[in-house]
Amino acid sequence: MADNEPKFVEIYRARNLAQAHALRIALEEAGVRVQIEGELLQGAVGELPLGWVTAPRILVQQSQVATAREIVGRLDIPQNAGANDEDQEEVTRCLACGRTLAEGEPKCPSCGWSYQGV
Repeated sequence: MADNEPKFVEIYRARNLAQAHALRIALEEAGVRVQIEGELLQGAVGELPLGWVTAPRILVQQSQVATAREIVGRLDIPQNAGANDEDQEEVTRCLACGRTLAEGEPKCPSCGWSYQGV
């Protein structure tokens, strides 16, 4: 690796790919460069044990760690990381901040993100 290439460090392990990409979107919208590591491990269900080892890792440039952690800390990320998605009631969540959206609600009341691009 060349000396001028940025070093990426882990700031968060997501519960699943949906959460990882929601975090990626929020971080990128704030100007933070993001990589998700371990996306392919999510497709190896049955071959690898699910959990901490196979969870998608959110990586950011070392110079942006403080900013990224502040953004992740402000997001309302559900703290039920041990629960399986199948065990939870199916709800629509904002992809940017993770808040639950009322059925048919086009825009997140918390952060303003919209599925409809408005």
